Amino acid sequence: MQKKTVRWHKRLGAYLLAAGLVDEETLSRALEIQRNQKPPKTKIGRVLIEMGMTDDVNIAKTLASQLNIDFVNLKNLKIPKEVLNAIPASIVTSSMIIPISKKDKKLTVAMANPLEQYVIDDLRFITQLNVGIAVAPESEVFAAIEKHYINNVDDKLVDERDIDAFLEIIEDEIGADEDEDIQDLIGLTEQAPVVKFTNHIIANAIKYKASDIHIEPRYSDTMIRYRIDGIMREILQASKKSHFSVVARIKIISNMDISIRRKPQDGRSRIKFGNKEFDLRMSSIPTSYGEKVTIRILDPDGANLKIDDLGFPERDLETFKDLVHRPQGIILVTGPTGSGKSTTLYACLNELNTPEVNIITVEDPVEYDVAGVNQVQINPKAGITFASGLRSILRQDPDIVMVGEIRDKETATIAFQASQTGHLVFSTLHTNDAPSAVIRLVDMGIEPYIISSGLSCVMGQRLVRKLCPVCKAQDPKSEELVQRYNSYLPVETNPVFWVSKGCDNCHSIGYKGRVGVFEVLKMSRTIQETLSSRATMTDLRRVAESEGFHMLAYDGLQKAIKGITSHKELVRNVSIQNLDDLLLAIHQNTDA
Repeated sequence: MQKKTVRWHKRLGAYLLAAGLVDEETLSRALEIQRNQKPPKTKIGRVLIEMGMTDDVNIAKTLASQLNIDFVNLKNLKIPKEVLNAIPASIVTSSMIIPISKKDKKLTVAMANPLEQYVIDDLRFITQLNVGIAVAPESEVFAAIEKHYINNVDDKLVDERDIDAFLEIIEDEIGADEDEDIQDLIGLTEQAPVVKFTNHIIANAIKYKASDIHIEPRYSDTMIRYRIDGIMREILQASKKSHFSVVARIKIISNMDISIRRKPQDGRSRIKFGNKEFDLRMSSIPTSYGEKVTIRILDPDGANLKIDDLGFPERDLETFKDLVHRPQGIILVTGPTGSGKSTTLYACLNELNTPEVNIITVEDPVEYDVAGVNQVQINPKAGITFASGLRSILRQDPDIVMVGEIRDKETATIAFQASQTGHLVFSTLHTNDAPSAVIRLVDMGIEPYIISSGLSCVMGQRLVRKLCPVCKAQDPKSEELVQRYNSYLPVETNPVFWVSKGCDNCHSIGYKGRVGVFEVLKMSRTIQETLSSRATMTDLRRVAESEGFHMLAYDGLQKAIKGITSHKELVRNVSIQNLDDLLLAIHQNTDA
């Protein structure tokens, strides 16, 4: 016979008040905020947390004490698989509970709000077990469910019920002055199947850690593709009938005009998946078979990286960090689109972001919000370009300035003037490598002596995929590759190249995650003198190499023999030309 449910009749606020965690005035204020909200209303505990009056740990401990039930810390708790399988994933995510132990006919679950007795009643009926309760902080319950039920799933798409529980559109507004036919379309896009399918696409992309979603209309169907670790992957082939409503739904949540279908549009939105918020940048463009939509997913974790996390070789890391901490000068980051330049710039800002300095950026667009940094979005229609924005922010008494990109002579000139008047300037330039960036500045019309005095260093980079640590294996061509690059490989070890195989851990791709490949060109006195004599890029590189400069391919080869990446991946990203230049340098040094 199952144990009867113990009923607690007070509300959460009453328990917090009785325990002295909040006073009557604070509780009344929180209830007033809740009453003024539109449905669905925020729970009172969350309102108090957002007011800064308490946190989820204190709420959980108070409930445990008041209700005489166990408080449990889920952070380091290991939960056996058979316990996790005791409750269907859809019930776990929709009810916000996590099973933590099972013995005989008793199942113990942790929940943030044990006052929701109907959840326990339903659980007893579904499992036919005697269910015990423990209380845990809300954030830990979210994190445990994400770990065990959302991120730890097979290759199938996330269950629709899981998505409804975990994915929330934060910005989902539409103007009230639309035409009737537009209102009909809005009604269609608010229907459950369309909402679920759109959420399904976004949630699945987050699960796979995709950077972009491509929704592409074709003659007879719609193809959904994700960019994962820089590579496009076909994920889902959908009915052509669903394409129009999905595109309309995306336009609504990103505040685009759904009545415009023959012009490109841009929009943005914000979603909450589990306890983590993501920014989405949407772009639509008309094609032969309908509108193609691309969604860029900006993971907030990307804004928190430090320079040490980027993957610099030890020697270059020390050099680069020393230059970053200098009070003035220009530091340029070069590389093609998608090579991680913006991430590197944000890592530099994180390194320097303290209350003692004033940091201002001008970006297109502002990718991540960084606390303590003043960020300006360029807007050509309002007259804010990189050049005008940079000129304006220099009047704001900055210590450190970040310019998203140097595109023209005007921006470059102002940046160098800023570096010579006591500012530290960070920016990017689209060139193939570090030495060619210096020559590009000369081609823009910047005098060599100005470059020599203002430029601290140029850092070139690429992103390469990391081999899956579970299934990587020795490359059959390893001996041949070692012989080819012998002069640039460590002599004290037996170098080995590696390849990817593919397994369940990496979804049969063979790679998981990405890492940077770098080259750092420090502007030494010798290089400054070489530049002032209007030397060519080849001359500049030869002088730099004589002082210890290593090309991108060198760092890539070191990562390849360490099993971090493969030679094939290195060739795909660094290019054959760079590797051939490396081999040419070997022969030239030998001949000399």
